[in-house]
Amino acid sequence: MNELLDEVLTAHGGAQRWRSVSTITARGSVSGLLPKRFPGNKLAHFTVEVHAAEQHTVLQDFPHAGKRAVFDRGAVRVETGDGVQLATRADPRSAFFGRSGIRRNVHWDPLDVTYFAGYAFWNYLTAPLLLTREDITIAEGQPLQESGQQWRRLQATFPEQIDTHCRRQTFYVDTAGLIRRHDFVAEPVGAWASATLYCDGHHEFDGLIFPTRRRVLPRGPGGRVLPRPTLLALDFDEIEIQQ
Repeated sequence: MNELLDEVLTAHGGAQRWRSVSTITARGSVSGLLPKRFPGNKLAHFTVEVHAAEQHTVLQDFPHAGKRAVFDRGAVRVETGDGVQLATRADPRSAFFGRSGIRRNVHWDPLDVTYFAGYAFWNYLTAPLLLTREDITIAEGQPLQESGQQWRRLQATFPEQIDTHCRRQTFYVDTAGLIRRHDFVAEPVGAWASATLYCDGHHEFDGLIFPTRRRVLPRGPGGRVLPRPTLLALDFDEIEIQQ
């Protein structure tokens, strides 16, 4: 394992504790510019469950109370609380591109949100364990001066079979070993959608450390982070771990 990644795992609760996790359930709120495209309750107050070992996410009471949205290894569906399927999409990522992607510049349907939020929640909540997968290539890059500190850089290359923002992403680690920044291009939003996710408010839940306050800001020319608008504001109030 990469030496820096090993430090990151230790700072976030330890590799052994992370590898014992079966599911992670989180409750919180979403706001910002991007959720204005979302239908229904816009995930303003969410309950989400992710499976640590596979790409599987359940969004409870979305798009409306009494329903749930499921992201399952790339496919998505919306169903009733007792599992009756209401809508499905086998290849949701492709719908964001070409002619079919034009509508998504203004408005997303429930299956669009299920795909984007499903993979994003799975990526965010399973990191840093996610980065230990054998099919993800990790390398340490040049450090970055930010917030009066030198943040070390983890560069990750994701394989095609993992649903994520883009294939190459960068994670920045502070002097305590905590992930504080995450750079990516949100390709389903657009090839131009270069973004930086800042991670703050780290708290312990059942022996694991999670950032409870996350803010996504745009990156402009030269990779400079712009102070506004806030593309996505994600706050976690409660996180439960199941083994």
